Amino acid sequence: MTYFRQLFGNLNARERRVLALGAVVLVLILVYTLVWAPWHDALRRLRTQVPAKQATLSSMQEQAKQAKPLLKLQNNKSKNDVPLLTVVENTAATAKMRGVIRRMSPGDQEGQVKVWLTEASFDSWLLWLEQLRKEAVEVVSSTISRSEGGKVNIRMTLQRSV
Repeated sequence: MTYFRQLFGNLNARERRVLALGAVVLVLILVYTLVWAPWHDALRRLRTQVPAKQATLSSMQEQAKQAKPLLKLQNNKSKNDVPLLTVVENTAATAKMRGVIRRMSPGDQEGQVKVWLTEASFDSWLLWLEQLRKEAVEVVSSTISRSEGGKVNIRMTLQRSV
């Protein structure tokens, strides 16, 4: 660094001004080339891309609104294809309630199932009802009576949710 100071000091005043002006011009060119031009190009590119992306987003949101009812219809249709007794059996086995089911029979109306549970855990029964709800099955009526040992006896009628 001292070498450059000594070299700069040995130049006459006019040469120093030209060299300083050249250094300023060089710095300005570097700033423009390395900072300003890339930033400006990116800004111009983003100004054209953002409206196109917003149009794509609104189009996708509109399509999602149209697809949601169709998906719900498809899910309900596929769930309704499985017989209600099968759904009740499968969810009871999953919820470990199969052992407390004493009887299942068709309900008073078409599409209903009557289920009798004895000595069932009330908490387990509620968890089973949540699984049934996820399978689009609802409780139409129920009768619950207390049994010995904190257990309950339940009679309920189930049907598909509409």
